Amino acid sequence: MSNRLHNLAEQVRQVISYAINFEMGDPGFVGVTITRVKLSPDLQFADVLFTELDDGIDPEVPMRSFQRAKGALKRHIAQRVQMRRVPELRFHYDDDVKAERRINQILEGLKSGEATGDAGPDTVDEE
Repeated sequence: MSNRLHNLAEQVRQVISYAINFEMGDPGFVGVTITRVKLSPDLQFADVLFTELDDGIDPEVPMRSFQRAKGALKRHIAQRVQMRRVPELRFHYDDDVKAERRINQILEGLKSGEATGDAGPDTVDEE
C-alpha cells in the first residue's frame, strides 16, 4: 500500500471512529471499535473492519447500525478528509481480533498450568 493510500485509510478510520463514538447516538455502536480501513487503489471502495469490545454482542447488531448510518458516515468523511470522491463504504466484522483473544486465552492457560506445575494431559506416569 502506498504511503498516500495508507494515510488516507488512516484518516477515514479516524473519522468513522470519532463519528460512531461521539457524534452518533445509535446504541448499536456501543463498544464497537474500528480496527482497520482498507482502501482500493482507485479509491472507489473502503472496506471498514470493526470489532466489539464485548464478546457477547452479536456482530449483526453493529452491522445493521453501520448500514443505517452509511450515508451520514460518508458525509463525515467528505467534510473531514480531502478526497475528490468519497469511497463506497463496505463494513466487515474483523475476525482477527477474536482469534487473537482466543490465542491469548490459550497461552495464558498454558502459562498458568506451567506455573502450578501441572504438565497437562500429555503426562504419563511411569511404573
